[in-house]
Amino acid sequence: MILPLNINLLRTILLGGLLLMAALPTSRADAETPNIYTTRVTLLPSQITLSYSQDVRFSQVLSDAYAQSNGEIYAIGTGLIDPHKQTIIDTQKRVIMRQLKQLNTPEATNMAKQLDSLPLVYHEQIATDLTKVRISSKFNPLIKQDYWLSLPKRPTHIKAFDPTLDHSVTMALQENADLRDYLAKLSQMTKQDRYDSAWIIQADRAVYQVDNLSWKNTLYFLSPGAIVFVGLQNLPDDYRDLNANIAHLLAFRLEL
Repeated sequence: MILPLNINLLRTILLGGLLLMAALPTSRADAETPNIYTTRVTLLPSQITLSYSQDVRFSQVLSDAYAQSNGEIYAIGTGLIDPHKQTIIDTQKRVIMRQLKQLNTPEATNMAKQLDSLPLVYHEQIATDLTKVRISSKFNPLIKQDYWLSLPKRPTHIKAFDPTLDHSVTMALQENADLRDYLAKLSQMTKQDRYDSAWIIQADRAVYQVDNLSWKNTLYFLSPGAIVFVGLQNLPDDYRDLNANIAHLLAFRLEL
């Protein structure tokens, strides 16, 4: 079961950044010798901190994180989060929110509300499958500073974002269901006509647009925890990239 996030609490944790890193001891030794560690990785959601006296390979961090886990880890949803780069995401979000406000339509207002309810953090573009990281040096970089490592359990849902609604929709995973099945269910909720296009954001943060669904025989399957985003319609030319920018921003959501 996925517990609902306390967004305000999580946002406080994320925006605390380096202060949080400095404030989370892992043992009595940490408190007595605070300066011997050059690298700390705080695990989410447990907030256990792994401390290292020197730079460490990512494979070692993942192995140590797995050893601390009480349950099965969802590898493709795992994310290495750099709090030092959080301003990149904050800036992207601020630009998008400003454009939505400028559009000043009910759909734009709804989309802004949905985005504002999400915890959005900077994920490094890095392989997180332990086996893959171990066997290839190019996927096994040195970790040289403080990070967070998100280790979600395998979700039992996907999320849909539709600007005709003022809230996102959580849908239970359906066996053998593809994008059309989820869009059909969403259409019933929103009383909208059949959707012919959407953005898919997979759990590993891969983003792609699917269009002309009525004419294609391709099946688009979603990973657990994926997002379906139905873009804003009839955008002015000055806002032609807005849907793509929103989709890529959604890829930085934090799944716990």
